[in-house]
Amino acid sequence: MMSQRQTNNREALLDAAEALFSTQGFYLVTVRDITRKAGVRVAEVNDLFGSKEKLFYEVINRRATVINLMRCERLSRVDTTQSRDEQFCHIMAAFYEPLLAVSSDGEGWRNYLRLVPQMMRQKAPILVLVADFYTPVSNLFLSRIGKLYSNVSTQRLERFWHFALVTYFSIFTDDFRVGGPLEPAGGTLTEHYDKAFRDAESFVSAGFQSLFQSDN
Repeated sequence: MMSQRQTNNREALLDAAEALFSTQGFYLVTVRDITRKAGVRVAEVNDLFGSKEKLFYEVINRRATVINLMRCERLSRVDTTQSRDEQFCHIMAAFYEPLLAVSSDGEGWRNYLRLVPQMMRQKAPILVLVADFYTPVSNLFLSRIGKLYSNVSTQRLERFWHFALVTYFSIFTDDFRVGGPLEPAGGTLTEHYDKAFRDAESFVSAGFQSLFQSDN
C-alpha cells in the first residue's frame, strides 16, 4: 500500500507527464522534464511506475477508462425502436459527447484531449501499449453503425470513422487549425468548445449521410 507521499507524488507525475506529452509528444519529453515539473526526485518514476513507457500507459489509463465507461453507458441507452438515422445520431453522440462533457472538467482533461490527436497521427511502438483502451470500444460502435447500414462496406465505414475522429478532436487541439490556436472571441472556453462541437457534429453527420446515400 502506498503512503500518502507516494500517492501525492504519483498524481503529480501523472499530471506533469500528461501536460508535457500533450504539448511535446512522448519522445521529446524526458523523465527529468517530467520530474522537474512534478517537483519530485528522478527516481520516483521508476519507483512508482517502472519506466517512462509505463507512466505513459497510466496517463492514458486514468482518462480513457472514464471516457469508455461514459460511452458504453450512453450507447446502452440508444433506443433501437427509432429509425436507423435517428439511432445513428444517438450512437455518434454516445461516442463523442463525453469528450465535450469532460472538456470543462479542468486543464488535466483538456491536456488529455490534446494528447489523443498526437497519438492518432503517430505510428509509434508506444501506441501498442494503449491500443486496447481504444480499439474495442471503437469497434463496438462501428459494429452498431454497420448493422444499421449493412450496404456500406467496412472499409469505407472505417475511413469515415477516422475522418470523424480527426474532426472532433480538432476542437480541442491547436495544431490542426489553420493559422494556429483559435481563441474564444467573447464567452468562456467551454462555450467556445460547445459551439465548435455542434459545428463538427453537423459536418460529420452530413458526411456520413452522403456515405449512406451513395452506397444505397
